[in-house]
Amino acid sequence: MDLLAKNLHFIFLAYALWIGNEYYVVQSEALVEAEARKISIESKLSKVEKQLEKVKSFEEDMEQSQKRVQDVVEKIKTIQTQLPSEILDTEINGRFTDYSDQLKMVKANPSPGAEKNNNFYISKEYNFDAQGTFLQFLIFFEKLSNSERILNVKYLRIKTSEDGDKRSRFQLVDLTTTVEAYKYNADYNPRAN
Repeated sequence: MDLLAKNLHFIFLAYALWIGNEYYVVQSEALVEAEARKISIESKLSKVEKQLEKVKSFEEDMEQSQKRVQDVVEKIKTIQTQLPSEILDTEINGRFTDYSDQLKMVKANPSPGAEKNNNFYISKEYNFDAQGTFLQFLIFFEKLSNSERILNVKYLRIKTSEDGDKRSRFQLVDLTTTVEAYKYNADYNPRAN
C-alpha cells in the first residue's frame, strides 16, 4: 500500500494522460468532421455562386432584351406614322396646296393618281404642277422631306416658264413632279409569298 501511495501521483498522471488522449481523439474526430463539412459546404457554395452568376447574367440579358424590345416598339411606332394604314387624298393634296399657298406659288394643281400594290406596302402617285421660282420649289421639297409620312419624289421636271419676265432676278419656272405616298398593306401575308 505504501508502494501504491508512493506512486499514486504516477497513477493520477497516467489517468490524466489517458483522459487527455481521449479528449484529443474526440476533438480530432470533431475537427475531421468539421473539415469534411467545410469541404462539402464550399462545394455547395461554389455551385450556388455559379448559379448566382448565371442568374445575374440572365438578368443582364433580360435587361438588354427589354431594351431591344423597347427600341423595336419605338421603331414600330415610327414606322406606323411613316407608313400608315390609310392614304387620304385630301390630306396629301391639302398638304401640297398648303405648301404652295405658303410659298405663294401660282397655278398649283395637285391631283391623285393610281394605287399600286407592292406586296408589303401600297404606293399611290400624286401629280403636282405649279409655277414659281427655284427657291420656292427648293423650300417646297424641303417641307415635303420634313413630313411624318414617307414621301418619294418619283419624277421631277423643271422648265423655264413662258409667263415670266426674262430680265427678272428670280426666273419663273414650271414644275411638274410625281410624288409617291405609301401605306401599309394589311392584306399582305409573308408566308403566302
